[in-house]
Amino acid sequence: MGEDNAKKRIGLFGGTFDPVHNGHLAIARQAAVEAELDEVLFIPAADPPHKAALGASFWHRVAMLETVLGRSVLADDRFAISLIEAELPFPSYTVDTLVEIKKRFFYPKCYFIIGADSLLDLHRWYRYQKLLSLTHLIVVSRPGISLTTMQSAIKRLPGSFQPAESDQRWLRPDGAEILLLMNQLTKDISSTMIRSELRQGRAPEEVDLQVREYIARQGLYRNI
Repeated sequence: MGEDNAKKRIGLFGGTFDPVHNGHLAIARQAAVEAELDEVLFIPAADPPHKAALGASFWHRVAMLETVLGRSVLADDRFAISLIEAELPFPSYTVDTLVEIKKRFFYPKCYFIIGADSLLDLHRWYRYQKLLSLTHLIVVSRPGISLTTMQSAIKRLPGSFQPAESDQRWLRPDGAEILLLMNQLTKDISSTMIRSELRQGRAPEEVDLQVREYIARQGLYRNI
């Protein structure tokens, strides 16, 4: 396995996925194409220390991911789910997850996928300097955050990142890499807004039909 993994470019897509929606899938596909990733691992957070109480349990969120990624019309051989966060002690920060992934698998070329809002806030993340030594980054733009703002945030990171052949690819002397992707979605989609719609009995079109049916069967998001 190690020899095969050594040749792969792996995208690590962490999040609560509470619930998973079309925006998550679009970001994963765009990252896979533009960064030429061989695989994208969806890593649902078990109990993120920086978040308030989640709307659905870890295993419900995993089940929703399995539902949407298993649909033939949406299936992508590059997509998989990792349950690693359920095995880590609380609190589990992103850097802890990445350290554990490095221990278990030989992924020398992995990219952690984040939104532009997370890039602007990265300096507040737990041991963020260590994080930048463990993985490259793919940063996906969000409405209201320009490419110039994203570039300015990179310049403030430690280690003197510089633009490479384009101003959307940045490199540090030690080899760390940041790729900037301009989000192709025409509207901003957030799990918070979706949970609000579900609480009001609406059927948000941004959520796959079979996931909506799972939510209804399980009675999720009714009392949040």
